[in-house]
Amino acid sequence: MNPKQRLLSHAVSVIEQDLLPLRLCKGHHSYAWPITEGFSGWFGLNTITARGDGLVGINPIVGVICESIEDLLKKYDRAARKGITPTISTSIGYLMPEKRYVEWLFDPNPDFDLEAEAQKIARAVRQFGVPFAEANASLAVVTANLEQLQFTYRESAVYRLPIAYLLLGDRDRARECLANSGTSRIELMMSSTNIGSLRPHSTKMH
Repeated sequence: MNPKQRLLSHAVSVIEQDLLPLRLCKGHHSYAWPITEGFSGWFGLNTITARGDGLVGINPIVGVICESIEDLLKKYDRAARKGITPTISTSIGYLMPEKRYVEWLFDPNPDFDLEAEAQKIARAVRQFGVPFAEANASLAVVTANLEQLQFTYRESAVYRLPIAYLLLGDRDRARECLANSGTSRIELMMSSTNIGSLRPHSTKMH
């Protein structure tokens, strides 16, 4: 493990420790915590190690998992990402007063106070990420975000929005979404799924 890798490992450990009260479920470079039935908060840590100044950057991303949407997507689309995947997400800096991309910088120099800087990231997740996740943890709000391409991007929403409509019982709008998208696997899901059996349910924490 090189010095930058050791630095990142230490920083991540500090962040995890500070966020233990959230009851984190750890995935691959990402985490989830329970909010309410069928919904979890999510955050991931983007790391930037190729900076010209020799520093290491960490950019936290926060989001919401709607398990009903993600479970159906993974069931019918083999290309869908496995693991803990957010339904909507954003760089945490856009939720902060700065409303811009924010990157926390870590210096490999042994005199640098790594723990204090890592604790700032954990504090930002608690102060801005948790309220964001809680405010967006409902199928209606997630659907509205997907419709407006808010906290998502078109290539993600094109798969998730038809499923959201299906879960809301609006098969016509789901079909309208799919008309020109070419998402045939989602069409198969619509034809074979009993809408009445679909309800948001608790996120599985593995």
